[in-house]
Amino acid sequence: MKVGIYANRCDTDTQHISFSLHQPFTALGNALEGDYGGAMEHLWIDLELIEYWSKPDGTPRHPFRFQKRVSGRSHFGLPPIDDKYNVGHYSVRPDFSLLTSLNSEEVVPYVLSLIYASTAGLADKKKRIGEFDLPRFQRHYREECSRLGYALNVVLPGDA
Repeated sequence: MKVGIYANRCDTDTQHISFSLHQPFTALGNALEGDYGGAMEHLWIDLELIEYWSKPDGTPRHPFRFQKRVSGRSHFGLPPIDDKYNVGHYSVRPDFSLLTSLNSEEVVPYVLSLIYASTAGLADKKKRIGEFDLPRFQRHYREECSRLGYALNVVLPGDA
């Protein structure tokens, strides 16, 4: 499975945060690539960095969705690409007041911890994503964050 973690959409208040997350997100996504079982071939996680786009109740804009065989067809006149991947995708909404108050050394661990905590929601999607080994993925996520020098400030049930 390939993992992509993104903070592509931002505003002027959060642009510097997006820039500071690009390298850690790329490194972590590459490190998490592997076989976790199940039908999911790609997992895309988006960090919401535009506060006014958020839902009024404070929940993330995009709940988890699983798309089988996502089309690679283009709407821009490019040649079609065959359908290839089963993709899981969701977004994570930070506490914007907290996020914008953190210094640059605190932003990355906060966001990585937030994303780590969000993976617990995948447990409820077992019927849709099959035999995905969530505990193994979470353990690997935690190990790779540590290897990259980021301590997570959240503990999930089953963490050692």
